[in-house]
Amino acid sequence: MKRYFWSLLVLTVLCLSGPAQAQSPQRGLSVILNAAAAGSWGNYHALIIGINNYKQWPRLQTAVKDATVIRDTLVTRYGFAEKNVILRTDKAATRLQIIRDLRYMAQSMRPDDNLLIYYAGHGQLDDLTGDGFWVPAEGAMKAPGTWVANSYIKAILSSEKVQAKNVVVIADSCYSGSMLRGGPSLMSMDDQRYQEKLAEKAALRSRQVISSGGVEPVADGGAEGHSLFAFYLIDALRKNDREVIDLENLFHTKVWKPVTEIGDQRPNVGRLKTPMDQDGQFVLYNAAWARDQQARQATLEAERQKQAALEAKAQKARQQASVASAEMELQRQRIAMEKEKLAYERQQMERERVLEQERRELEKQKQEIEYAKLQARLEALEQQKKSNAAATSASPSSADGPLLASVTRARQPGYTGDRLALFPIQVIVDWGAGADDRYRVDVINAVEEISHDLTRMEFSMIHKRVCGRPRDVAVFPEKMAAEAEQIWVKPSLFAGYEPDWAKLKAIGANLDADLAMLVSLRMSDNSRMDIYLYDFRSGEKFELKDKGLTFNSILGGARTYAKQILKEYYRNK
Repeated sequence: MKRYFWSLLVLTVLCLSGPAQAQSPQRGLSVILNAAAAGSWGNYHALIIGINNYKQWPRLQTAVKDATVIRDTLVTRYGFAEKNVILRTDKAATRLQIIRDLRYMAQSMRPDDNLLIYYAGHGQLDDLTGDGFWVPAEGAMKAPGTWVANSYIKAILSSEKVQAKNVVVIADSCYSGSMLRGGPSLMSMDDQRYQEKLAEKAALRSRQVISSGGVEPVADGGAEGHSLFAFYLIDALRKNDREVIDLENLFHTKVWKPVTEIGDQRPNVGRLKTPMDQDGQFVLYNAAWARDQQARQATLEAERQKQAALEAKAQKARQQASVASAEMELQRQRIAMEKEKLAYERQQMERERVLEQERRELEKQKQEIEYAKLQARLEALEQQKKSNAAATSASPSSADGPLLASVTRARQPGYTGDRLALFPIQVIVDWGAGADDRYRVDVINAVEEISHDLTRMEFSMIHKRVCGRPRDVAVFPEKMAAEAEQIWVKPSLFAGYEPDWAKLKAIGANLDADLAMLVSLRMSDNSRMDIYLYDFRSGEKFELKDKGLTFNSILGGARTYAKQILKEYYRNK
């Protein structure tokens, strides 16, 4: 079925003026043009009419959809503010309403504004005058007085009172070409100065017309529910990949050829010959393209920042790895130095241990020689005093080591000195289960040495009232040895061992002694020595404690501490 409609579409084109901006109030879009452009784009306005349902004329199929999609495309892709676009369809597109809209739009334009008028509907020629008409929704058959005259539309748009800079009428109707006068003045889009020239053209006033045919009927059907002309026009607007383009070039490069070859109609572009036309151009600014470019730039910038962040992170990771590697190397060197130091210290300790062992062996040999001399003297004296009871002293060793010491023998007639009893030494080894057996042997040897040292001391040299030379020493009664070892008790769970003074006093009743000396050794990593002196007569107690001792300091300390506590006792006395 043939589709008859006249359309005038006026598109307000943005004019280039350096880096100028045209804003879309609805979407807040800011359009920034090439710096080489000149002029100002201004605002875009549009009157779009599409009529399918007529009271008397045949119904059309595609006009309303064509008008609606054109409106949506201009708003979404080309920066037309919705408030500046009027859409009239079907019964809203009456003759009175169309005339009101034309006059309102024409009178409200400003010098930098651009107006686009699009009409899709029936069109008709007057057989008498040859004038073309738009047929409104209520238009009657064969009644030109009920139509909108082409000459009236041209008169409005040609008026000097219409201040709009650029006006374009796009008519998709029968006989729409009757409005044209003169041909297009195309600019080559391959020209490097195309955008610059376009800006110059857009700065001039223009009154242009694009028609879907000449003075012949045009088809209503086409593709995808659009007329043939509207389909290719919408397709060209959607696929336009230029920042700016003039409508004449868009029409001739994308619309004219397929419509001419496929349909039996001759679309055309021309001008309204009027003093208001200065051969300017209606230019479309592709706001969607600009948004896409901005989005791509934003995406590229985000990707660049992401890559920069990743690179910075990688650089930081490399630096951290380098620092960690350097720290590991320093740590390795420190560990190697510590190993060397520990090895050296072990060597020194082993050397000192060997030296200490040799010293102890020498000291032991000296003591054995001295003991042999004393023993010989004792035997000589015993031969001279056969009338007196004699007893020889010894230091037998039990299975756990030499715990028995000595006690002074019976008083000799006329002797007035104090008798001193040296009780068995208490030994506590606290090196743990993992201690080397060699250390346990050292402890036994140390106790033997201390016992031997103390029992061989000439205590009379400490004070004239002390009797304790070897010739006065008798063997501690073996039957009392076990009882003597039990005098050490712990007052509480966490306390150390102390003498049970009551038990010590009871043992003293069976001894011919005035004083008792008790020695406690705790052999551990932090060794200590406790020496007690007890007066059987007065019950006085003296003690001397020293902790934090080394193994070697204990060996030489027993004699010193024994002398010190005896001196303290007689000093107080």
